[in-house]
Amino acid sequence: MKPRRRRSKTPQKKRHFTERFGYPVVIRWTIAKGAFIGFLTGLGYSSAEIERRMADGTSAATVRRQWKNWGLPLHEVGGPKHRRISVNLTFHERAKLARQAKKRGLTGEEYLRRINVCAIRDDMYDAITDGEFD
Repeated sequence: MKPRRRRSKTPQKKRHFTERFGYPVVIRWTIAKGAFIGFLTGLGYSSAEIERRMADGTSAATVRRQWKNWGLPLHEVGGPKHRRISVNLTFHERAKLARQAKKRGLTGEEYLRRINVCAIRDDMYDAITDGEFD
């Protein structure tokens, strides 16, 4: 006599339980997506800019809610006053920047910020670059 073959049921989707809620929830964000949104937040992107950048149906309101869940200070995240801008410098340029900033008791970032603020305010581009990039 042959053993009876059992019918296989289709496996149910795995549900995750959380201590906080105590009922099944479906995780919709991958770890990579959360990390990327955190990265963009750290760069100073606003929730609306993150929504445009993601272009996957994530809304700005969802991003703001996630910031709240993560305990981020919302007045500092993507605020309209300040935004971090990265600048590509070679190794030698970074070393020289560090030396010049140290002479004045500043960090390299603060040194560049002060130079940029003054150059932008007084429209000093031509005087500073002296045709080097033209």
